[in-house]
This record gives sequence, C-alpha cells and structure tokens, in this order.
Amino acid sequence: MTDTWGIPGPVFAGLYLGLLLVPALAAGLRLGVLRRGRSGGVPERAEELALLTGGRTRVGEVVVARLLEQQTIRMDGTGRVHHVRGSAPDDLGRAVLVRIGKTGTAVESVRREVLQHPEVAALEAGLIARGLLVDVRKVRLTWVFTVLAYVALLVLGAVRLVAGSAAGHPVGFLVGLLVLNIGAAAVGTYCAVTLPGLGTTTTAGRAAATEAERAGPLASGAVAAVAAGGFGSHPDKDVRLAVSRATHVSPSRGHGPRRGWAAASGGSAGFYGGASCGGGGGGSSCGGGGGGGGGGCGG
Repeated sequence: MTDTWGIPGPVFAGLYLGLLLVPALAAGLRLGVLRRGRSGGVPERAEELALLTGGRTRVGEVVVARLLEQQTIRMDGTGRVHHVRGSAPDDLGRAVLVRIGKTGTAVESVRREVLQHPEVAALEAGLIARGLLVDVRKVRLTWVFTVLAYVALLVLGAVRLVAGSAAGHPVGFLVGLLVLNIGAAAVGTYCAVTLPGLGTTTTAGRAAATEAERAGPLASGAVAAVAAGGFGSHPDKDVRLAVSRATHVSPSRGHGPRRGWAAASGGSAGFYGGASCGGGGGGSSCGGGGGGGGGGCGG
C-alpha cells in the first residue's frame, strides 16, 4: 500500500505534532518579550506612577488626592467630595470638578469620569511607547496570528485525513492530533477576544515604579503615596476611613482588569488620600466645614 503523499503515517504524525508546538512556542516567546518591556526611564508624574501601580482606576484616586491637598475640594465623612473653591490647573482636575458640580458626588463617580478621559489614554500610550506598559494591541495580534497558524495546520491535517482515509490507511492518531489542534485554536481565540482593555505593567515598568517610589519627586507626599499604593496608603486616617465607608455603601462596578477602588489599592480596606478630616487648617478637609482638602492569556 502506497503511503499518502509519500510520507508514512507515523512520520507525518510526528511532523504534525512538531508543527503544533511551533505557534505556541512562538507566541510564548513574543509575549515574554512584550511583558519584559524595556527601560524607558522612571515615571515623571504621579499619574504615570499610578498607571504603573494600579491602572486607570488609581489615576482617579491621584486626581482626588491632589485636589484635596490643594484644598480645592473637601471630603465628608461618607466619602462624598465637594467643590470648595477655585479651579484645577489641568484637564483631569477640571473634568473632576465638573463631575462634582455644586452638590458634590461620590468618589466612585469621580473614578468613572477619570477612567474614560482622553488624557489618561494619552498617558497610557506614552508609557507603552516607553516600554513600561504592555501594548495590548500587539498581544492581541500575537494571538490572532497564532490562531491563523493553527487554522492553516487544521486545514492541512483535514486534507491529510481525507486522503489517508480514502486510501485505507489508519488515521486514528491523526484524528487525536486534529482534536488537539482544534483545542489550541480555541484557546488562542479565547485569549485574543477576552484580553483586558487596559495595559499591564511590564517588568521594566515595575522596576521603574519602584525606583520612582524610592527617590525623586514622587517619593514623598500624600499624592505620591496614593499614586504608589492607592487611597489605602493615604497618610490621613480620616480620609482612608471616609473612602472605605463610601466603598462599602457604593461598591465599584469595576473597569477593565481591575475591580473597584479597593482592588486598585492593592486590596486594602480604604483609600489613600492626603487630607485631614475635620477642622480647617492645612491639608485637605474631610467632613464638615469649609477649608479644603488636602495579565492568563498574555494580556
């Protein structure tokens, strides 16, 4: 009996199994490179540090902490923020003040406002270009090309199966390999479709964040503490307590790969904030009175 295509069944099966490993290995190497990133300097702004340590959610925390510190807003005992006076010097701050309005709003509402702001997307793109955040688009393309490779192999295997069956050759082992092929293609498709919508910090990005926390302008202060660890690291315990209350009363619906303020704060009970609760002087105020308030599939 003549071998199909002149290749004995066991030899073809071995070759086919080897070809099934190639796309997975290539994807693993590519994803490893993307996750490592490259040295792109330390973050220069608290918002950049926040993106590296807690994603877009934490950027919202940083904006609130800065406005509290500048005494532009205050936070009451339930975690609601209120506009006290003045404006903000940056677009993110002004967007937050618009969201707060004249009657005040929950911290969660501020968070949602910042999540979708174009400036946050621009900061993210800059960190991706510097190799500090994983480029989700490149990760997705990696999985798409992997799936296409498995589809091509599936076609090859199916044609071989039909030809072998027609010639009366045993094809049981090849059927098993085709099932394995279909499973690999399904996993690749799942990873390509269900990737998180926000970037993941690279190894280089984590190192840069650690360096920024140890030295430089982002190493101290309430805003820096929030950028590094979320509201749970804010030096003022009253602010932490107030935001914790707000979290329990109005739990976050989450966004992207991170769920809620507490998740973005590293699982702490409260939030960071650089403000003092109560009286009027120095820092931000929390409570009554005026005065201000200081990646699974390779994603």
